[in-house]
Amino acid sequence: MTASALRYMRPLVRAASFVAPSATGRLAFRLFCTPAKPSKRNRKSGEQATATRPGQASRRAIPFPCGSVQAYVFEPEAVVPAGTVLLVHGWTGEAASMTAFIEPLLAAGFRVVAFDLPGHGASTGRELNIPLGVASLAAVARVFGPLHAIVTHSFGGAIALAALAGSVRGQPAVSTGRLVLIAAPSSITEITRQFGAAIGLGKRGQAALERRIHVVAGNPVEVFEGALQLEAIGLPTLVIHDRQDRELGFHHAQALAGAGAFVTLEATDGLGHRRILKARPVVESVARFVGAGG
Repeated sequence: MTASALRYMRPLVRAASFVAPSATGRLAFRLFCTPAKPSKRNRKSGEQATATRPGQASRRAIPFPCGSVQAYVFEPEAVVPAGTVLLVHGWTGEAASMTAFIEPLLAAGFRVVAFDLPGHGASTGRELNIPLGVASLAAVARVFGPLHAIVTHSFGGAIALAALAGSVRGQPAVSTGRLVLIAAPSSITEITRQFGAAIGLGKRGQAALERRIHVVAGNPVEVFEGALQLEAIGLPTLVIHDRQDRELGFHHAQALAGAGAFVTLEATDGLGHRRILKARPVVESVARFVGAGG
C-alpha cells in the first residue's frame, strides 16, 4: 500500500473504527492477511531459480484443509539421507527465496524440502496468516517428516514457532531437532499494532482486529509472542538478524535470544531483511548449525 493511499485511507478507517468497529476489524484482518501479489516477472524468475538447483527438484502438491501447497524436494547423493531439512520462506517470498541454502545442505547429506506458503508462489489461496501457515507446515511435515531441522525467514519463523509450540488450537503437533530463525519477528502483537496504526485503526477498531485474530487462531495474539513460544519449545535454535534490518528491527532478535541458553544469536551488518538470505557467511553458518545436530 502506497504512502499516498494510506494518507487518504487513514481518516476513513479511523471513522469506521468508531462507528462500526467489528466490521472494520474484520476488514482490517483480511487486509492484514493478504500479501501483495508479485509481478509475473518476479514469479517466473523465482520458479526458474528453484528449478535449476542441483538434482532438479521433484515437485509435489501437498493438500491441507484450506487448499494445497507446492513443495519442492531435493534429494542428496547419499543413499540414506542424514535427515530432512524444511525451508520456510517469509512474507511475499516463495520457496525460491531460500535456494542459497539448498546446495550446502545437500552436500552435507540432507534431503531438503522447500514449499510455497498459502497465497504465495504456486500454492493456492490469496491470504496467509499464522493458522493457515501452521496448517500447511504441519501437512508438509506429515508427508516428509521426521524433520531434522527447520530453517526459516521472516514471517516463516513466526509460523514455525507457532507450529512447534502448538499455539494454534486444533492443529497437529510439529516437531524438529533444530531451528533456524533468520530475520524473524519476536512479537506478532507489535506487528499487529504497527499495522493498525499505519492504516488508521482507532482503539475500538484495533480491539476488534485482535478479537478477530483470537477467533481465527483460537488464542489471543499475545500467545504468539516469539520468546515465550521459543522458551516453551526449548530446542537448539540459531537466530540470525541484521542490525540494519529496516523491516524488523534488531530488537526482535534480542528478544528471541532471551528465551534461553539454547538460543545462539548471530548478528550481521549491512545485509538488511532480504539480502541476508544470499550472504555466504549466513548460508555457511546455517549449514554448520544444522550439520552439528547430525
